[in-house]
Amino acid sequence: MAAYYHSIADDLRRRIECAEYVVDEPLPSEAKLAIRYRVSVPTIRIALEVLQAEGRVEKLHGRGNFVRRPEERAVYGSAGHAVGRRAAESPPMQVSAEVRTVSATDGLSALLQVRRGALLTEFEYVSVLGTSVRGLARLYVPQRVVKLKGPVVDPSPWGDEVRSLLAEAGVHVASTVDRVASRLPSTEERKVFRSAAPVLAVERTSTDFSGQIVEGALLALPGDRAEAVFTTRTHVEPMEAVG
Repeated sequence: MAAYYHSIADDLRRRIECAEYVVDEPLPSEAKLAIRYRVSVPTIRIALEVLQAEGRVEKLHGRGNFVRRPEERAVYGSAGHAVGRRAAESPPMQVSAEVRTVSATDGLSALLQVRRGALLTEFEYVSVLGTSVRGLARLYVPQRVVKLKGPVVDPSPWGDEVRSLLAEAGVHVASTVDRVASRLPSTEERKVFRSAAPVLAVERTSTDFSGQIVEGALLALPGDRAEAVFTTRTHVEPMEAVG
């Protein structure tokens, strides 16, 4: 039976592509699917996990399995700006932001090059498109650099306004490094995105003109609904006229 769940996943995928099961509508219950395919409920769950990993289906706690809306992408750019690549009829991106003081963990200590337990201002952003979370961003500013305060007005998905708050406080960013990787979601991310699909993870650090890290960011986007776009500008000397 280990191989049969692939056949079940293939059939469910075909039904989704043929619009027999439509976006935002629930699939038949796991019990009904088990009866249809004459298998156990655990086998059905494995087949559904295949579709969840592909981003075609999401499981909502207490409600069942739903067909996910396709091709609604959040775009992370080299300047940190987000652009929604989605259908014209889709609702606008909704972003919530919270500001709090936290202590540096081992991971944040390494990211920001501060001692463990150092006080940080954390800006947490959650971006929602329709009913699905499209981005989770946490930005950190060491309070030894500057103590920023909330609330955040008109928040952007990746916390672009934190850069403005730093500038207003007299802290100017000279360079930024983005490290982008695809990985499996953490337990928290799997719950937030309601998907087991890989995430696009961005680790960002910004330094001032002295080389001190003044901001660090940990961003996560659902890998099947996001992309990163980076622009490199080159300086070309004009050619001298001949003759």
